[in-house]
Amino acid sequence: MPDAKDGPKPETYRESERKFRIHGLFALPDLAGAGPVSGVEERGTYDLTAVYHDTGDLRLAREGITLRRREGGSDAGWHLKLPVGGLGSGVRDELRLPLEAGEVGDVPQELRELVTAITRTAPLVAVATLQTKRVSRVLLTADGRELAELTDDDVSVVDGDRVVVKFHELELEDLEARPGELDESVERLLAAGAVPGEFASKAVRALGPMASAPSDIPRLPAVGPKDSAAVLVRAFIAEQARKLRENDLGVRRDAEDAVHQVRVAARRLRSGLKVFRPLLDREWADGLRAELKWLAGEFSAARDREVLRERLDESVKHLPHDVEPLAARSLIDRHLGKEADDGRERALAALRSDRYVALHDALVDAVNAPRLTKSAEKACADVLPPLVAKAWKRLDRDVKGLQLDGPDEEWHEARKAAKQVRYACEAVAPALGKPAKRLAKQVERVTEHLGEHMDASVAAHTLQGFAAGSHVGGRTGFALGLLYCEERAAMDLARHEFLDLWPEVADPKHRRWLRPT
Repeated sequence: MPDAKDGPKPETYRESERKFRIHGLFALPDLAGAGPVSGVEERGTYDLTAVYHDTGDLRLAREGITLRRREGGSDAGWHLKLPVGGLGSGVRDELRLPLEAGEVGDVPQELRELVTAITRTAPLVAVATLQTKRVSRVLLTADGRELAELTDDDVSVVDGDRVVVKFHELELEDLEARPGELDESVERLLAAGAVPGEFASKAVRALGPMASAPSDIPRLPAVGPKDSAAVLVRAFIAEQARKLRENDLGVRRDAEDAVHQVRVAARRLRSGLKVFRPLLDREWADGLRAELKWLAGEFSAARDREVLRERLDESVKHLPHDVEPLAARSLIDRHLGKEADDGRERALAALRSDRYVALHDALVDAVNAPRLTKSAEKACADVLPPLVAKAWKRLDRDVKGLQLDGPDEEWHEARKAAKQVRYACEAVAPALGKPAKRLAKQVERVTEHLGEHMDASVAAHTLQGFAAGSHVGGRTGFALGLLYCEERAAMDLARHEFLDLWPEVADPKHRRWLRPT
């Protein structure tokens, strides 16, 4: 996939609005005096033509996303609207590009790439054309503060020269309103006959029932202990696939922690497929696991360098001033900054690859038609506990082999085993409830220490490599040596704290709900 970073970056606007359906005889009530509203100022009448784009099966609309090219009005251009905080929140981020970024039917790559995880290989095409007569009004306070824009939209859905359907709606969009300041205005609109609409875009109303159909990765109902394990497995894959999809968008928009969350979702999915292996077709599950391992690996450099840089930046603050901490900081930032940038480019390259798109296609198939064994037909309460018990058995074996002065790798393997138990408990918790959640919490206590051990080990190894590099002066090398000693001390402390805590976590009372494999 071509690199969109060479094109213009979309401008982002946060919008919060409420929609109302109104009938042909609706008369706008006087809103002056409604809370802090002092007056209503008309800002003009506009003729708008918007061409909405989506896949043939409306994948964007089914996710609450709208993509349009609109002519007319003050914000003519390409608009990609993304829900914030859930579909019903009324809050969306609107990403804008100018009209010249693409003609109708030719969606700008900068926007097309953002929704790749949803559209995948399906082309984006024009699916609806709306012509709107808009009257814009602004609600003002006595001191001229603009509380909200109230737009009265008379909408026609057209097919060539033919009007297919018409509807009329109001939109009340927050501008500078504080919480509660628009409540009385809303009450007056309702009293006048406006009907609060579900938060649906004009395109969804125009496209009909298909646009409101569930996503191809649906939000599935709750699972109980008497349900089949197949129901739980499908719900688990759907939840993690959705998280992967949602954080994909965050990575592309450079959102905080999105890289980390993509890797977490990939690892949880991979771990779950391993735990549920007796319930799944082996070849199919292992194929998915291999692709998820690839994805997590492509994101590792970006995330690991991000964590390491934050850790070492904090450690440098505590160095004595007479050992040249600034020189050490400069060397660390120079190396890790470049590695972090390279890691992010590697992650973005993975997102733009055909292999990644194929993985999302495979996950959609996995949610809707998982390949299961006959064991998956049995009840969750019967099938799932032994699977968690098997993961616990591996962890217990790994911990018994740990020595305070043992090699780092053995401690890293114990960390992986502990995370698998934790992920397994969290995966079955929707069906098995509190016992699984309690064991997950217990294991989380030790994974924190093992995670600290892992971070300190990586930091120590990295510092050792820096100190061995060419052109490292004696004072800088000494500073790096002090930091190395601190990381080795942190490893030693994490090992002691883990071994002190383990007997409590391993108390059989936490595992009475498990059955032997």
